[in-house]
Amino acid sequence: MTSVWVFPGQGSQHKGMGAELFARFPQLVREADEVLGYSIRELCLDDPKNVLKQTEYTQPALFVVSALSFLARREQGDVAPDVYAGHSLGEFNALFAAGGFDFKTGVALVAERGRLMSQATRGAMAAVIGLDQDKVRALLSSSPFGQIDIANINSAEQIVISGEEGEIASCAALFTDAGGRYVRLNVSAAFHSRFMRDVERQFAAYLARMPLHPLNAEVIANCTAAPYPKTGYQDLLVRQITQPVKWYESISRLLSRGAVTLEEVGPGDVLTKLFFKIKQTPMALNDSAGELAAEPSPPSRRTVFMYSGQGSQYYLMGKELYQHSAPFRAAMDACDALHRAHTGRSMVAQLYDDAKRHEEMTDVLLAHPALFSLGYSLTQVLLHAGIEPDGVLGYSLGEYVAATVAGVVSLEDAMAMVMLQARLLSEQTLGGGMLSVLMPVEHFERHPDLYQGGTLASVNFDSNFVVSASQQTLLAIKDRLDAQDVVSLLLSVDHGFHSAAVDPIETEFRRFLQNLPLQTPRLPIYSAMRGHAISAFDDQYFWDVLRQPVDFHKLVGSLSAQETFRFVDLGPTGTLSGFIKYGFGDRVEHAVSINQFGKNMETVSKLLSKLSA
Repeated sequence: MTSVWVFPGQGSQHKGMGAELFARFPQLVREADEVLGYSIRELCLDDPKNVLKQTEYTQPALFVVSALSFLARREQGDVAPDVYAGHSLGEFNALFAAGGFDFKTGVALVAERGRLMSQATRGAMAAVIGLDQDKVRALLSSSPFGQIDIANINSAEQIVISGEEGEIASCAALFTDAGGRYVRLNVSAAFHSRFMRDVERQFAAYLARMPLHPLNAEVIANCTAAPYPKTGYQDLLVRQITQPVKWYESISRLLSRGAVTLEEVGPGDVLTKLFFKIKQTPMALNDSAGELAAEPSPPSRRTVFMYSGQGSQYYLMGKELYQHSAPFRAAMDACDALHRAHTGRSMVAQLYDDAKRHEEMTDVLLAHPALFSLGYSLTQVLLHAGIEPDGVLGYSLGEYVAATVAGVVSLEDAMAMVMLQARLLSEQTLGGGMLSVLMPVEHFERHPDLYQGGTLASVNFDSNFVVSASQQTLLAIKDRLDAQDVVSLLLSVDHGFHSAAVDPIETEFRRFLQNLPLQTPRLPIYSAMRGHAISAFDDQYFWDVLRQPVDFHKLVGSLSAQETFRFVDLGPTGTLSGFIKYGFGDRVEHAVSINQFGKNMETVSKLLSKLSA
């Protein structure tokens, strides 16, 4: 027997809800009022301004009442269920119940979600009753209504559609002629559809700053109909804003486990009624594989731009684009102007000096700003072509590019930061280096004698890691590895990044960072140093990017376990894409923008075609 507690979503609110709860939890009510800036009790019980039905107010009101209902049940000794689930907004209550965040954080999250959704006025929604999801999809695919998505799959014959207001207003006959009922919903936006993408991005940026905890119970995700992972679940919570609510499938999967007892926690009984409908005609599942018997829809992909760090640079990188791509050249020239203002020298002139074609670029004074500028400029090429990322990922120096693209720091401040770091490194930390080793990281841990004097700097894939140390120490390590027939390669850097070798610059660099103006990111930012989406940006983070070890393999594995990502390498050699190829094969989709073999325009053109498909 599987016991399930479910939490309702928008539409279950009513004036007077929670009357017995507010006096029972006065401290929590005060916390909600502090977050919201108004009386949640007055809103729910009296609604003096008649705003309870407005999304901005509905969402925190429902969350608070459902959360207090849950706490009341726990307080009175009710046994916790095996599984939690929530319909749309109710999913936040399910995560709260499973320990994902505290009450005050939950109120703040749903208040921001409601505020953002209330501003999304382009769209409408309607319920189609009496037709199954396959029939609704087929009707839509053969119709001229191209701006309509399926938003909720509530039961076998209750489907909610969402889309452009004019099309929702005009498509009723499409379904009624097929034998269905068509009911317009009293909402002002197209929830759970492509029209929520801006809301999704803004909410992702807000969520990245909020504290989330490991879940202590099973929670079913709306957009996958599968359990949330215990940790690293931020993107699933964001993704539900644009993806359909798979309630029918979620409950059907629970029923496929055996007997289910379901209790609705919060106002109303909408989900209880749906449960009895679904029990009568559950979705057909393939028992052996746990998949839908029908052909599943292809999973949606989230495009992530990736930026690499030191060791991938070379002279003339991106030169063909600089000559023939106006967006690339404009961005590089903007970076070059900032570089020249700080140094009196042209970065572009040094980078694109043909006489240097066969030389290694180890001078951090050029490599740092050049790598940063290349990643930033390649981004502008994709943005100019209409390719927008769903997130950005940085590796070492690439984290500064990611923070700039996501709007945390301005281009001017980012270039100043990168060039200051380069100058300090050049003045105070020369003589270091990095060694790439083609072995699992366990080799470093099990053979400390071979790596004596070295620091683990990064893990790139399951059989490649990098060690930082002085040049002399690295040569000794390499000799010992050669004697063991272990393949290793010295990287084109003169500094021991991600080790104590950079500590001499900390005080002065952090003094600059403490005065760095920081903004809320426009996109989720995934840190290869932290191993997850970043929730806080301060001098500690920007220093740790240089000082702490990197685990790119762990980050990509964690993200890919949650949903389908497409990683786009905007570095000069496709290094990060190569790490994914060797670490995950064809299980994770990735693409390269340029490489060191030339034909930049051709490779970028192929990339744009692939991303636009």
